[in-house]
Amino acid sequence: MIFAFTISFFSIVGIIGILLRHAPQVARMTDEEIAGVLQRERPLLTQAWEYALHLMRTTWQKYLREKIYAFIVKKISQVRIVILRLEQKLYRFAARLRERTHAPKPPSAYWKDMHEWRKTTHWHKQPHQIEKD
Repeated sequence: MIFAFTISFFSIVGIIGILLRHAPQVARMTDEEIAGVLQRERPLLTQAWEYALHLMRTTWQKYLREKIYAFIVKKISQVRIVILRLEQKLYRFAARLRERTHAPKPPSAYWKDMHEWRKTTHWHKQPHQIEKD
């Protein structure tokens, strides 16, 4: 805990030191000189914001863009597979429902005649024919 406070204290002192390193020079300047410097240079927060944006753009372009796009493509592919599986299950379910709802068609006269003919023939294979097959 003391170590964390020590690091925090030195960090704050360092930041203050960086910000106040030109304080004596600024104190010696006249108001017109300060106004001239402020007109020539952008405000510190604007410079910090532009630096952060540049850093983010560089990081995005060099390191993150390809990895994130590859990750998104992979996830979209996985979602697509899940959707296709769901679609296939729904299609099979609908087909089973259709089979249950449709009454079977009565056989045509041709098939009735064929079944009747088959019932009248009592042809069976002989035991010696079964062994040959």
